[in-house]
Amino acid sequence: MTIDQTTTAERPFGGRFPDRAELRRLQDSWGLQPTLDPEAAAVRFDRHVASFQPEPNGTIPEQVPAEVARNFVMQLASSLTRVRIDHRNLDQAGRDRFNRALQQVHASGAYEQLAAVHADMSHRMHSMSGPVGTQRFLPWHRRYLLELEDLLRSVQPALTVPYWDYANDHARPDWVWRPPNVVRDTPGAAGGSLPTQAIIDGLLARPRYNPFTSHLETDAHNQVHNWCNGTISDIMESAHDPIFWLLHANVDHIWDGWQLNHTGKPSLTGKDAVLDPWTSTASDVNSTTILGYSYA
Repeated sequence: MTIDQTTTAERPFGGRFPDRAELRRLQDSWGLQPTLDPEAAAVRFDRHVASFQPEPNGTIPEQVPAEVARNFVMQLASSLTRVRIDHRNLDQAGRDRFNRALQQVHASGAYEQLAAVHADMSHRMHSMSGPVGTQRFLPWHRRYLLELEDLLRSVQPALTVPYWDYANDHARPDWVWRPPNVVRDTPGAAGGSLPTQAIIDGLLARPRYNPFTSHLETDAHNQVHNWCNGTISDIMESAHDPIFWLLHANVDHIWDGWQLNHTGKPSLTGKDAVLDPWTSTASDVNSTTILGYSYA
């Protein structure tokens, strides 16, 4: 594992993920304030088509360009075959397959290269980077997670990254393979607790994107990193622990659930909208259906 050469004191927040109070102080200085069932599929389809030809009353138009409908239906069908599931629902064969894929991409050096991307804070993918970071947090990590999943699928076709529903499962998924030099200390030893389902429900009820993503990042993301302890609690090294990806799959799962009921999205323009180091923009990753995957 590549170890960052900066000292702990030189890293933002001493290398930790900031808690809400710490981040609020920064924000004040910036002036900020299941399986995709048929019903869910219909909601996705209606909202997607309506976005092309919105009616004044918000209903789906009577006539939809055939190519628009056809393409989206194909993407929707594809997303039903690339499904990310709760890790507790993986059988032993599924766990073994996931771990073999991790070991294969780690042996090739590709995993370490991808993990190192997260150590580069110039990508501005966290709220500690400023207002742009708040808006980029969810789309950037969605794109990042796809990179890992595509990498794993290159050695184990049809594999998807499972998610860790930490609000209902307080056991850290230590069955996930641990690379050399990755430390997993006692969960909770550094203090704090995992978010409850009530906290997640409160997030999902927030109608506007900015408050939703801001509270999701601090209350149901940073808090989980720090509770896990060990390598994953170090913001510069966290992606080296494969549990990182299960944690972020759940963050993406929460965002996907929020998107089914709300229309808000990042208001990023120009260079800020480009999710470097890739060429994708925030708009490119706004829909899991367009990206070809779903959650169960």
